[in-house]
Amino acid sequence: VQDREQSQQYPLGSRETESSAEPWTSDSEEERRDNYEYVTDEDSLQSLHVLSGLVPSSAQQGVVIMCPICMDYYSEIVESGRLLVATMCGHVFCSRCLPVALETVGLCPTCRVDLSPELYFPIYL
Repeated sequence: VQDREQSQQYPLGSRETESSAEPWTSDSEEERRDNYEYVTDEDSLQSLHVLSGLVPSSAQQGVVIMCPICMDYYSEIVESGRLLVATMCGHVFCSRCLPVALETVGLCPTCRVDLSPELYFPIYL
C-alpha cells in the first residue's frame, strides 16, 4: 500500500524520481538522513582528492593571459596602464580594445553575442 501511495505521490518523469540529484522528502528527519550517501572510506576520499587536483586554476604556472584582439600579454597590458576587462559572457580583453570593438560592432569579439558598450567590467588580478 505504501509503494502505491509513493508512486502516486511521485509519478515517473517527475523531478522526484530515483535518478534525481535531490534527496527524497519524508515526514521524519531520520528517514531523510538515511537517504544521503556519504564518502567514508579512505580509497574514495583519496580519489576525490586526486580529482579535485585536476581542476584547472588561473593561478597555475603556465597560464597565459592575453588580449585576443591586440595579442598583448598581461604584463604588457599592465605596463602600458591598461586593465583587463571581461564581458558579461565571460571573455577577457584589454581595456583599449574591447570598448572600440563594442562601439564598432556591438558584439563580443569572441562569441559574437550582442553586447552594449557598457556591458563589461574590469578584472583585478
